[in-house]
Amino acid sequence: MKRNVLRVLIVMVLGIFCLAGVSFAGEETEEITIDAKVVTLDINKGLSPVTLNAKRGTTVIWINNSRVPQEILFLDKKVVLACGAPVNFCVNQDGAYESAKIQFGGAASLCFTEKGTYEYEARSSKTFYDSYSPVKRELKGAIVIQ
Repeated sequence: MKRNVLRVLIVMVLGIFCLAGVSFAGEETEEITIDAKVVTLDINKGLSPVTLNAKRGTTVIWINNSRVPQEILFLDKKVVLACGAPVNFCVNQDGAYESAKIQFGGAASLCFTEKGTYEYEARSSKTFYDSYSPVKRELKGAIVIQ
């Protein structure tokens, strides 16, 4: 008698797990694919591309072709959540990502997880390099994540 009760309990527990698995399998999950896109920074030629359209999960790589260090600063919509391991980006005191100085030929990358338009500015770093470069431009661009 006790064995029959134990078997019934085991079958009920297994049944509950199976039903729970079926209900979870029926729920839709949004898949994020990993992709990479490149933006080049050049104070003489500008950004290329100026506006980059991408999907969630895309890693944007900024390459500095300027002779002076550059910094990436997001304007209105800030990046507060990123996937993977950002390169040459850190979280500032407001909890948003901003780049460190990107040296000539250097790169910085950030993976975008949230939809939206991220307007940013690439600035010549405020260092002794300022006197080296007669061109002082702030390059404005946008990353559009769909």
